[in-house]
Amino acid sequence: MRICLYTSTALPKLGGQEAVVDSLARHLSLLGHHAVVLAPQPRRPLHARDDLLPYPVARHPRFYSTRRFISFYRRWLLNLHRRERFDVIHCHDVYPTGYLAVLGKEALGIPIVITSHGGDVKEGNIRIIKPGMRPRYVRAVEQASAIISIAEFTADGCRKLSEWHAPMVTIPNGIDLEPFATAAPRPNDLDNSIISGKYVLFLGRLKDRKGVDVLIDAIARLPASDHPQCVIAGSGEDEQMLRARAASAQVENRVRFVGRVEGATKLYLLQNALCVVMPSRVWEAFPLVLLESYAAGKPVIGSDIPGIADLIRREQTGLLVPQNSPDDLAIAIERMMRNPDEVKRMGENAKQVAQGYSWTAVTQQHIALYQRLARLAV
Repeated sequence: MRICLYTSTALPKLGGQEAVVDSLARHLSLLGHHAVVLAPQPRRPLHARDDLLPYPVARHPRFYSTRRFISFYRRWLLNLHRRERFDVIHCHDVYPTGYLAVLGKEALGIPIVITSHGGDVKEGNIRIIKPGMRPRYVRAVEQASAIISIAEFTADGCRKLSEWHAPMVTIPNGIDLEPFATAAPRPNDLDNSIISGKYVLFLGRLKDRKGVDVLIDAIARLPASDHPQCVIAGSGEDEQMLRARAASAQVENRVRFVGRVEGATKLYLLQNALCVVMPSRVWEAFPLVLLESYAAGKPVIGSDIPGIADLIRREQTGLLVPQNSPDDLAIAIERMMRNPDEVKRMGENAKQVAQGYSWTAVTQQHIALYQRLARLAV
């Protein structure tokens, strides 16, 4: 099949949506399909290196505005379709990409699939509440051929936009399991105080919604005699504030900030953690870090919020705690520290769950949907 993956954000920016689009394009290509990613030029100082990717990428100028002149940008989608003659357009966002595709629906003449990655349909999204914007979102979800729900959170967001939304199909995001099959070597530059099996790990952006301050406060509540250790891997606007918070709580010797990690370092930290902690304050559409933790055979302690609660099987693959509660989080961490057999059991369960989310299996689900819609369109 010939598939256009139309996204408002792509590599070289690094994030959940970018990773999903990249993985889906790679696996579609591996399975013998022709997938082209259409995306805006990256924001400076990032520079696209599309020539290094194993699939073709087409670029258009960055959106001048997400409200004004937006219809102008459909010309790039239509022109690309004239050259490539796609069988299906798969938009990664309800808006603007899904909206732009349905604006050109008649000219395209092929099925339009929309996947929301959460931010575009979350309640209170600043774009939706702007004058005249909500009808655009509604038009997209009503006129698409199908909506892919990656989690209940995104499905609920689309339902709230319109009860007459397009048919909804549940297909989760995937994960590359192969890197987790082999133990990663310890990085030479890793802090010597980080001891395998003795630390809890946070992996993600250092911003308020991720609740890293709650984790630091929880570590401060644990008895020093238990030698609780926490590794915080990530970067973001709150880093200095979080470092100051750890110092103020007198736990700077228990909390290690290692910056943004990727590749072998990220893999090592996941494989050698006691468990992974996700203390997010608000929604998580489909947290890939959680699946990566599972693939590494590690249980997860997470906030009992949409997205995280959808994936953690309570007492089986991890523990759920109320968000914004350092006391409850401290109790959960202490439980993990004092019950290694339970941690091992949960980790084995988690690894088994991860097998069902391989990118090969998930990509095949996408292909089955594309083929079904293409047959209906004939």
